[in-house]
Amino acid sequence: MADKLDVKSLKKGFINIKIGMLTKEIADIIKLDRDECDIVLWEDRFKYIEKHKENFESEESFIKHIELIPDIIENPDYVGRHPKDNSIQYIKQLDKLMIVAVRIKYKGKLCFRTAYPLTEKQLKDYIESNTAWKVK
Repeated sequence: MADKLDVKSLKKGFINIKIGMLTKEIADIIKLDRDECDIVLWEDRFKYIEKHKENFESEESFIKHIELIPDIIENPDYVGRHPKDNSIQYIKQLDKLMIVAVRIKYKGKLCFRTAYPLTEKQLKDYIESNTAWKVK
């Protein structure tokens, strides 16, 4: 399991931190012609995901799931490629189904976009539309 994000320390201010890595396996699954590279979280994106707090039962649930972003990236159950917003979607069943979106770039590090709970119906729709695939 990947290290957890220390959400409390992130609230104190930071520039960016590494939260994962795009692997060759994931790039191949989503048919992305891209070398392995780091995935980083910028401070402004961390502030952005706080708008999803209302999608969780409590502040504690929100923090618990956000802390697991590195594990979702390292060990996804499904991975997708969003057809319109140019992002990789890492999806993992925790006690909630969670999605972590990462912006696709062809040079340099990849950047975290957002994270939030996903419904089973949304996942089923992604699979049926051939934009998400099971990771072996």
